[in-house]
Amino acid sequence: MRYSFKIGGIHPAPNKIASRRIEIFPLPMRASLPLTQHIGAPSKAIVGKGDKVKRGQLIAENSSFVSAGLHAPVSGTVVGVEDIVMPWGKSSRSIVISATEEEHLEDSHDREKYWCDMIPSICDRSLSERLTADEIRTKILQAGIVGLGGATFPSHVKLSIKPEQKPEVLIINACECEPYLMCDDALMCTYPGRIAEGVELMMKAGGIPRAVIAMEDNKPEAAAAMREALQENKDISLRILKTKYPQGGEKQLVEAVTGRRIESGKLPLSVGVVVNNVATAFAVWQAVATSQALIERVITVTGDIAAGERKNYMVAIGTPFSSLPLTLPGEAIAIVGGPMMGRSAVRLDAPVMKGTSGLTVLKRPERRQPLACVRCGACVDACPMGLEPYLLSTYGRLRMWDEARENDVFDCLECGACSYSCPSDRPILDYIRVAKQRAKL
Repeated sequence: MRYSFKIGGIHPAPNKIASRRIEIFPLPMRASLPLTQHIGAPSKAIVGKGDKVKRGQLIAENSSFVSAGLHAPVSGTVVGVEDIVMPWGKSSRSIVISATEEEHLEDSHDREKYWCDMIPSICDRSLSERLTADEIRTKILQAGIVGLGGATFPSHVKLSIKPEQKPEVLIINACECEPYLMCDDALMCTYPGRIAEGVELMMKAGGIPRAVIAMEDNKPEAAAAMREALQENKDISLRILKTKYPQGGEKQLVEAVTGRRIESGKLPLSVGVVVNNVATAFAVWQAVATSQALIERVITVTGDIAAGERKNYMVAIGTPFSSLPLTLPGEAIAIVGGPMMGRSAVRLDAPVMKGTSGLTVLKRPERRQPLACVRCGACVDACPMGLEPYLLSTYGRLRMWDEARENDVFDCLECGACSYSCPSDRPILDYIRVAKQRAKL
């Protein structure tokens, strides 16, 4: 039986064409670290211009409970705390660090040794048994870990669960349903044992008795690797789901695994579930077992580029996209993330951040003029939240914010299934996003 959610969904071509091997990408000589790399209050800089910092050092601290710290990905000198332009054109306050050749060489040597010493398949259950839940959460907090599936919610907050809430299951989201992206797939194939340990640590931190690692059935290599790593662990199971977009949406995933539907405005915890991304589990293991903060992550570079350029890289946070080795074809669109939920980049000198899952390069399609809505209902059939996208889009286009709010516009996942399925090429999601933003005011 292949499990899935029941309402809506689409089947875009997966295009999982990048190599599964993870290459360690060189550290940047200059790193830019935005203070807003997570949901919640921005980090507060605790260094200033001229300060010397070491790789892994805390450079910005939590400014509230729902916030996350920031650490130096390279050793060097802080050359400024200034506004830098992000890939989509907006500015963000950032800490900029510049390294000397000597500092860069020393960091690179230490980093190479760290990854060479990494044993991918061992699963040491004693790690979670030796530490208390508070100790694990403290290490997660100190490492600045956030959800690495895209939402970037601070992980220490998600695992700070009140005893009376009594979560029943931790679901590890390994679906990676977004076309083209393969960073989670590559991570599971390469470090399955470490991921299993990270899941155990999360269970202990949140007081959660069992866990399910859920992935789509288009990842047989990752499934085999994780199944072997979990052989001696009866509290963590593997659930193979139908390949269907957006299977990795939080509410869709909970329904697919447990059969429970989360009500509008509610969180997974309301049905006894906590959801975390598989890359977050690996980062938790790194923080607890090796004391490494979240200073690098795996990203996928893929799309309409040369086959040899489609790769998964372990990249330091703060590395400029422009340093990635790829040849942009003429009239190309660079998307930070995947083609369904990613955002087009207007400039590539901006940095990789904690929530960056990849860079997808696509040849610019021939632009078609949007046609009138033909009332076919394809967008309604595709919507995994059971909404009426054509109606919400109309409210956005006509600036009817109250009506959009009354028709549950905030339940929209912004997954793009509506626009993808529209035969008239109408910018349905664009108008819904406008409606969501304005309906908050």
